[in-house]
Amino acid sequence: MEKLTLRDIIRETTNKHLCENNGMLFGECVKDPGGVSNTIPVHENVIDTPMSETAAADFAIGAALSGRRSIYVVRFQNFMLMGASPFISFASVVKGIYGKSAPVFIRAVGCDKLDCNHADILHSMFMHFSGMKVCAPMTPGEWLNAWETFMQEEQPLFCSEHRDAFNVTDETQDEICEDAQINLFGISKARQSLSEAKYILNKIGIKANIFHIAWLKPFNAEKYIEVLRKTPLGLVTDAGRVICGAPEHIAYELMHAVPGSIVYANGIEDSPKSKNPKFYNAVPDAQLIVDKALSILTNGRM
Repeated sequence: MEKLTLRDIIRETTNKHLCENNGMLFGECVKDPGGVSNTIPVHENVIDTPMSETAAADFAIGAALSGRRSIYVVRFQNFMLMGASPFISFASVVKGIYGKSAPVFIRAVGCDKLDCNHADILHSMFMHFSGMKVCAPMTPGEWLNAWETFMQEEQPLFCSEHRDAFNVTDETQDEICEDAQINLFGISKARQSLSEAKYILNKIGIKANIFHIAWLKPFNAEKYIEVLRKTPLGLVTDAGRVICGAPEHIAYELMHAVPGSIVYANGIEDSPKSKNPKFYNAVPDAQLIVDKALSILTNGRM
């Protein structure tokens, strides 16, 4: 039996929600043939909204307030800069203040190798606000876990997807080895380079553990306590910007959980991101992760 891809899982789960739960889906250009990398089904409850991110967010929140759990699809995460306000100023806090739930599943799709208006990963921004859970799934099972969590609770959930994961069929597994010298943690697309980075390090005699992080908020640092006690060095690599972002926060949480451990943060640089080779600012690949790990092991710093 052919395995289902992440794309298949998203499309089938969405269709079931629209058909069985009277759910709704809002977004720009979501009715295009093969909409959003063919992750959106053909259904009357799929609403193609005007070219206004704020309006589309308000529509999705309004539907959720009326009892129809909604999905808000953003084809490029950069557009969340325009559509974020209704979620962070209202939907995420309305339950706590007024007792009225506005559960919206925010599908924010990230990508790489595009221009500066379409290629950013912005999940770090949503970690800052109360009442908002943040997940960055890269496998079918992780995405389903995010969806099931959303369906069981009464708050918005920011699901940071990446186009390079839509063809993924298999689940990823953490890899722990004896006598590891460093722990490599990955977030979003950066996770796809962890195994290769471990292989390169192993060829030069360095053993590494690798860990795949899907849940950014809440983040369960306690899961890694025993590993960090045994191997106190770590590197957290994200597909988004490192400064003031998810990798710095998670590195802090890990060090707080295990005093004496030293965990560094890694991601794209604090500079423009563009198709122009001068400003490409790519997600760290395996070799860059290796270079950072070697610097930590050799110099005690990046």
